[in-house]
Amino acid sequence: MSDEALKNPGDLTKSIYNRRKFVKLAALSAAAVSLGSTLLAACGDAPTATPSSAPAGSATTAAGSSPAGAKVELQVYVHTNHPFDNVKPLFEKKYPNVTMKMLGNNDQKVFLTMLASKSDTIPDLFWPEVNDVQALGKTGALLDVTDIVTKLKDKFVPGKLAEVFVASTSKYAAFPGDVAPVGIYYREDLFKKAGVTVPEDWTWDDYIEASKKVKQATGAYTVTIAPEGVDRTGFMWTYLMAQMGGAVTNADGTQITMDDEKGIAAMKLLKKIYDAKIVLEEDMLNETFFAALSGNKVAAMPAPVWYRGFALDKNITTPEQGLGQWRVALLPRTSPTSIRTANLGGASIASTRFTKHAPEVKNFMEFAMGTMEGVSAMAKYGIMPSYLPFLESDEWKKARTPVMGDFAYNEVWTKASKEYPSTWYKQSVFGEAMTELGGAMMGMLKGSTPIESGMKTVGDRVRELNKRYQS
Repeated sequence: MSDEALKNPGDLTKSIYNRRKFVKLAALSAAAVSLGSTLLAACGDAPTATPSSAPAGSATTAAGSSPAGAKVELQVYVHTNHPFDNVKPLFEKKYPNVTMKMLGNNDQKVFLTMLASKSDTIPDLFWPEVNDVQALGKTGALLDVTDIVTKLKDKFVPGKLAEVFVASTSKYAAFPGDVAPVGIYYREDLFKKAGVTVPEDWTWDDYIEASKKVKQATGAYTVTIAPEGVDRTGFMWTYLMAQMGGAVTNADGTQITMDDEKGIAAMKLLKKIYDAKIVLEEDMLNETFFAALSGNKVAAMPAPVWYRGFALDKNITTPEQGLGQWRVALLPRTSPTSIRTANLGGASIASTRFTKHAPEVKNFMEFAMGTMEGVSAMAKYGIMPSYLPFLESDEWKKARTPVMGDFAYNEVWTKASKEYPSTWYKQSVFGEAMTELGGAMMGMLKGSTPIESGMKTVGDRVRELNKRYQS
């Protein structure tokens, strides 16, 4: 999440906030698959380019590329106030024959219409979420970037590599972008008031007991769940499920696995958390929750890396509200060997098979997210890059923010990147699956629906929805 974007509510509403609303991803994935046959047919006419690793102007006349030294304009389909804005001047300086035209739009329906029509106006670069990479990657519509990803793969968070790898084609359909690990944000002052010290390593059972003490001493909650029965209702379940090594589907999306033994175990653990009466039933993306944050009603919450810029920095502005007291820790474990993070969000850099400037597109991908100069510029926007050398740098680790005082929060996120899930598959049906789960989850938590049968019902509904993606 961008600190700069948060200063402009108009841009935030139009761009970042909407990009993170997963309910819209289902519509995109469905549209991508419904256009699959058209896109596959079109891809047969698309040029296959040979990438050039040299600065623009080097000799290259491969199909899908420009003559040596020719002026190139890359059409960039991203919202206003985007991380690419920081990279643009640096890239254009390095490659002086290339200019980037920022389109200030990320309407995915329009984008898919251009793809289906084989329009000459199809943009050269865009910034898709994981679902979109998987849905469009299966159709063959995205530019194959296996060559440039493979040569740098040791420098990226492994879980991020898994997000841009399409199992059914065995190709990388996008270049790794940002990661969105999940941790526990907590108020150190409220925990101290309850006599609780956050340990380096703990379990969810430990967290429940600590949370009870915090609730008794301060009246503040340590977990939040959106009660409206929407896709976001299931966020907490996804964290636990990812920690357990489960997923909504298998790697290629052909099987629904959300109601297997791991999915049931995750829901049972979540019910245990809910029954402890430590859950604030509010949507963490809504203003009512922000009011609870600033009103000292929230002592902790599991949330992703981008949530600090999205909510904490914006809403915690005085010492009375906890300014300088917020910290972050890795998630409690679901078992002695489980990972201590999960995923909520993250995007990547992609192009299509229709681009006429594949070498320049690949040069941008490598520069923006595969060099220290480019990654540093991207990170200044507020995202967490997946480029491992940067995550170990002083620039990243020494970052500070008033809401956390002198606490080295990015050191925790670097630790989380080393445990980032590689089997949290987000296939085409993911958004719809989350909506189905959200509608049924509160009944399971409140005990009106048995968990085993409730999860089976959700799983069966999602299986029906998933059939249309199996063409």
